[in-house]
Amino acid sequence: MIHPNALNTRARTGRLAKAFALAFAASLALAAAPAGASAQAREMLNRLVQSQDQNDPAARALTQGRGFIDDRKWELAVSTLDRFVREHSSDKNVDAALYWLAYAHSKKGELAAAAASVDRLLQSYPRSNWADDARKLRLEVRAKLDPNSVGDVDENAGDDLKIIALKALCDNDKAACPARCNEVLRGNHSARVKEAALIFLGRYGGTEAVPTLTQMSRSESNEKLRMRAIRVLGNTNDDRALDVLREIAMGATYADESPTDSAIHALSEHDNPRAVAVLGEVAARGQSPRARTHAIELLSRRRGENVVDELLRLYDALPEIESKQYVLAALGNRRDPRAVNKLVEVARSSGEVKLRAQAIRAIPNRGETEDLNLLLPLYDSERDDKLKDSLLQAIGRYQTERAYLKLEQVVRSPAEPIERRKTAINILSRSKDPKVLEFLAEMLK
Repeated sequence: MIHPNALNTRARTGRLAKAFALAFAASLALAAAPAGASAQAREMLNRLVQSQDQNDPAARALTQGRGFIDDRKWELAVSTLDRFVREHSSDKNVDAALYWLAYAHSKKGELAAAAASVDRLLQSYPRSNWADDARKLRLEVRAKLDPNSVGDVDENAGDDLKIIALKALCDNDKAACPARCNEVLRGNHSARVKEAALIFLGRYGGTEAVPTLTQMSRSESNEKLRMRAIRVLGNTNDDRALDVLREIAMGATYADESPTDSAIHALSEHDNPRAVAVLGEVAARGQSPRARTHAIELLSRRRGENVVDELLRLYDALPEIESKQYVLAALGNRRDPRAVNKLVEVARSSGEVKLRAQAIRAIPNRGETEDLNLLLPLYDSERDDKLKDSLLQAIGRYQTERAYLKLEQVVRSPAEPIERRKTAINILSRSKDPKVLEFLAEMLK
């Protein structure tokens, strides 16, 4: 017969393991970028480069919302992404928007709203690429809402207890932590326990962790552990990591979730300014075309003037038109005056129509009202009909009086093609400006 005290002890141990599993899952979610983030970032840039609809409000709203998250402007991110979900409910990226909306809510401390967004994502899109990330975020949010919560945890109690023990040992003796983590990584433990060891090794190991992380980044047979090692290696911000990450990022095999992709992300997050040049090298000479364009996208999201320097260098150095298009789209993410100067130069005088059109599409993405002063004269001087259409769409993205007046002028002008006049009035029809509504009313007289 089992003594009741033994049962109570087991119950307490089980609750402790489950509670820790929640907290540990949350730490996993915070320790690395979401698995779907790379695919989402690439999808947004692809829409900017390849979309035939140059005034796609859904793509624009989602890009803007993610930009606010990158800038840690949580309130703006919430309002933008919430509007996206309400106004573009049939868009193929609603699941991604729900994830980032939940993430922004959680950063604002709005835990109930975060939980509601995550639950909606998992209920409406159970097969979404974002489902795994959403479950991790849900665990994190629930752990904050109710530290005693134990729901929806799939854990192996033995693994949880090992992780609890390792964490306690590392927290209490940081100097000995690297040796303990290395022992776990060499031992016969589950991938989950080894993943925890990698996280603690990166957190407490300092420069001593680099050799182990380097070895696992290059040759670990378990791909999930290898990707974790790569990301943790990048998070050490050790200069020795740059050459290792470059070697992996330049590889020929590439997928959205792969060692190559993880290395590109790790480079994009590495603090050393030299990481910008390494990313530029991957963008210029990486063996996979998809890796090259993704490197350009992540490069554009780094802070610092040297990023614009690298993008301008890449534009002149890259031979492929498609790669140049990605650089132009990336320049549209930068507020630096040199970025818009290059975009205007290409829009005005490039010999490639595709590049001119891409530059025109990119200019409004900067979100700078004064850029309209550059687009208006371009519209008046342009003679190519398709580029003129692109310019009209770009002008329509500025919700200012000068933009509205230009659109009204196009609507009134009998010299303009009828399809362009229809485009202009369709853009105006989305405005709530009283003067625009007055103009539309006059059209009926």
